[in-house]
Amino acid sequence: HKIRRNEVALLVEASAAFGTGHHGTTAGCLAAIERRVAQALARGERRLTCLDVGTGTGVLALAFANALKRPAIAGDNDADAVRIARDNAALNGARGRLKIVLAGGTRHPAIRARARSDVVSATILAGPLASLAGDFARATKPGGTLVLSGLLAWQTRWSTAIHAAQGFRLERRDLVGDWATLTLRRR
Repeated sequence: HKIRRNEVALLVEASAAFGTGHHGTTAGCLAAIERRVAQALARGERRLTCLDVGTGTGVLALAFANALKRPAIAGDNDADAVRIARDNAALNGARGRLKIVLAGGTRHPAIRARARSDVVSATILAGPLASLAGDFARATKPGGTLVLSGLLAWQTRWSTAIHAAQGFRLERRDLVGDWATLTLRRR
């Protein structure tokens, strides 16, 4: 695949972690992040911050960090995934921009010490996404973007309602196969 101008190429080794960009959940989140980055660049915003929860291979945080040449933080509760994400950061020249921590949700000192993020992403299943809704609200700046996937199409109304109760407004719902990606804005 020839890389065109303004595209970001990523090489991602998955091995035991989730997220190469081919699955509908990851593809949907990558498209949402691409749209948010394009909006930021069009507005001259270059100082956005990103948090990826349940990072797997680190592909979402890598896409953000490499597109804007900005630091990002990513966490996963699986030690193998953290190792793989760190390897992928090195493979893509983002080791200095990407901090990857072993964390369930947002419960890590490096995540909590950071001020709220402009973009928060998570590709996990509907149940864990629902249980993390309050954490996502605390981690997302007012006006910030929350990108969620790991949801089947029929779960989107329920998930949208849960996150609306935490101050998020649905901006966009995209389907890739049976999987939905929600882009929400924090009020």
